[in-house]
Amino acid sequence: MFLFFRLAFIALFLCVSVPQQAAAVEPIRLTIPQSVLAQITQALLPLDINTHSKSVDGDITIINISNLRLTDGHLACRLHLAGNNLALMTRIAGHEIRLKVGSIELDVSTVAALRFDAQQQILYIKPTINKVAGSGSGANGEIGKALIAMLNGREFPINMQQFDPFITEAGAKIVTVNTKIVNIEAKPKTIQLSLLPSISTQQ
Repeated sequence: MFLFFRLAFIALFLCVSVPQQAAAVEPIRLTIPQSVLAQITQALLPLDINTHSKSVDGDITIINISNLRLTDGHLACRLHLAGNNLALMTRIAGHEIRLKVGSIELDVSTVAALRFDAQQQILYIKPTINKVAGSGSGANGEIGKALIAMLNGREFPINMQQFDPFITEAGAKIVTVNTKIVNIEAKPKTIQLSLLPSISTQQ
């Protein structure tokens, strides 16, 4: 898809010249189908979750993502989570107590809201967990509840990297198009990226 996007830009600048006084630039809309996003998420797995929790310590990993669906502003999916070396953290009489509970596996159904911070270039994903099924020591006990509470309603940040510039030659000129992500939105069955272009030329 990104190759097609790049070729389309090159074809455009080979056919037209860049005006000296450009009008207000509108964002470029890049649409990623739900099926492509599902393939991308599978390629990222397994994915470790940074817990930073006062109540749970250990290694939390997303093993699988399935049933991915996109709607207006939201992403729904089923997550298979695995926790290892888990411990419940608490304080008693001013002392921190670490209660080892072992391992756990959970299947959760979740709907996540998406929010993009254009200034920081960070995409935030905020899950709300609906259904839970688990196995392993403590799956239905305090550790399972603490793990769900840690994930539920918390924003997880994803740092977005800038796209490489599009560079092509138009006659005697070299045209460079840099882009900045200004918005990321979930739409029915698609993710839409809005890219603000900045065009420069040199002889």
